[in-house]
Amino acid sequence: MSLQSPTQESPRVRMTRNALQEGLLSLLEELPISRITISMVCLKAEVHRSTFYLYYKDIYDLLEHIQDTLYQELMKAITETPVYLPSTEMLSRVYKVVYQHKKLSRVLFGQYGDREFLRKVSDINRNVLIDEWKKIDKQLDARTLDYIHSFITFTNMGIMVKWVTNNFVESPEELAEMASRFLLCGISCFLSVPLPM
Repeated sequence: MSLQSPTQESPRVRMTRNALQEGLLSLLEELPISRITISMVCLKAEVHRSTFYLYYKDIYDLLEHIQDTLYQELMKAITETPVYLPSTEMLSRVYKVVYQHKKLSRVLFGQYGDREFLRKVSDINRNVLIDEWKKIDKQLDARTLDYIHSFITFTNMGIMVKWVTNNFVESPEELAEMASRFLLCGISCFLSVPLPM
């Protein structure tokens, strides 16, 4: 494994890493990771197999490095927004990160995506959010707060999956506007639905 940090990497090292990452992402659009070999990635990247081992232990290590970059950017987008409800501002920041990493997003949200990674992303700031919601309404018990978090998380994930599979038709800002309305007041924002008795 290279001991250099990404900021100290030479342009050649960066190019090689990028080629390997792009090679893996291209393969993941067609195959589950369990069927991808180092040789296949090296062939796609036009890199010798021995070069692969200079940077990564195996295919899963390579994928983890790719995902970590996205995770850090998503964490920054979420935690730097000083709002504890699904605001348009926070969602817009998140969607911009997803949009900037289109190829990776297609893989993660596609049929061979890593569900564990998506779960990890959904837990970013979970405890902070729940603590803030407790302050807003002290009557809410832990179980209800957990359901609120699940509702927001899985609704948002569903919206992102639809957006990615539809090839990013809306801009991140347009999607954030629509999603924040969904998350704050449900379908009643869009449809006149009588409340159940």
